[in-house]
Amino acid sequence: MRYGLRLEANIPCVKHSKLYMKHPRGIAPDLLVSQVRNTMPYLFENKVLGELSSLPPAQTILSFKGQALDHFEYFRLCLSAHFLTVATPVPTDVDNQIRQKLWPKNLALETALKMADLVLEFHDWDSQLVSARSVNGLTGHMGEWFTVACGAYCALKQYSSKEALTKREEIFSAIENEIIHHSDIFGSLWKAGDGLGCLIGSASIAHNFGDLDRVMDMWKLDVGDPLRLQFYKMAANPYDSEGELRMNGRLWTAGELYKESIDGSSMALENHRHYALRAPRMLRESPQYLVPNGPFFDSWGEKVAQGLKPRESDLAEIVKTLLDGWERQPKSVGYGRGLHGIFEVVPELKLSKLSAAQATLGVSRNTFEKRWNKLALEALDDIPGRA
Repeated sequence: MRYGLRLEANIPCVKHSKLYMKHPRGIAPDLLVSQVRNTMPYLFENKVLGELSSLPPAQTILSFKGQALDHFEYFRLCLSAHFLTVATPVPTDVDNQIRQKLWPKNLALETALKMADLVLEFHDWDSQLVSARSVNGLTGHMGEWFTVACGAYCALKQYSSKEALTKREEIFSAIENEIIHHSDIFGSLWKAGDGLGCLIGSASIAHNFGDLDRVMDMWKLDVGDPLRLQFYKMAANPYDSEGELRMNGRLWTAGELYKESIDGSSMALENHRHYALRAPRMLRESPQYLVPNGPFFDSWGEKVAQGLKPRESDLAEIVKTLLDGWERQPKSVGYGRGLHGIFEVVPELKLSKLSAAQATLGVSRNTFEKRWNKLALEALDDIPGRA
């Protein structure tokens, strides 16, 4: 006991840090927090209301002051950084750590159970405060949750204790419930004739289940494991190994809709990584500028124009960035819709260089979205027959 007190009180910070280096780590904690600050500075500048700063992952990042972290605390920091930044212009790169590397074989069961509990808590963090990519509560953040939940599920398999088995079953049930939730939301959008909602939902579903499949493969999950048997390739194959239709085929339909040609483009083409938007630092100034699901960028363009209108050079840089990005993705229309939104607010910015793009820029938001809605519903009538 005396040794424990001396350890906490008297050992210098450097030695104290070494105490917690039993398991390999990736990025240093202070560097990770600086990366969060870089991509969402508003979190650190009192420019947001209490909702965002009160999120558990935000509190974790904001409370870090360079202190030594044990393995669980380091995992929590990485998980928090990933949650906060994955929908920002420059997300942190800790994916593989939270999915696998921070779950080593010699990890103490007590620590693994704490990490698994945190993963379950992650499910209920409000991602709509840090992302503009959602419809009816269906969000791409659930793909990030699927990956760490799958990682925890796979890691807990190494333990023979009843506690580990129970926790593994709890995680399995949580994954299953979320998959049902995905299917129900997409089904409700489809039933309501909301073609745009189905398109946006298809982007999240394709992303989320692609991530889930990737982590099953990363961990080399046994082909006979219940998780793999029931939920592998949900968005790519409508049937299970017994030939039974899964989730009424909804998730597979969403996966097909994501790839479907819509007016020469597709949701797959429109929802790339948007590397072009990483350069303009002014897009990191406010959560209002978080990039939505493409190609529905009109409202986003309007918000950017309204926020940056007094700063002509900054707004001109955004216009140039969208033009350059559009030229590199000539079949896409999302950046054109963003420009349309900007020009609705600041029409004097229109340039002669845009003459070749008038076919896109001359279409109103209402006309554009009505057409995509119509074409999506037509595709949804056709896709099930391809199964």
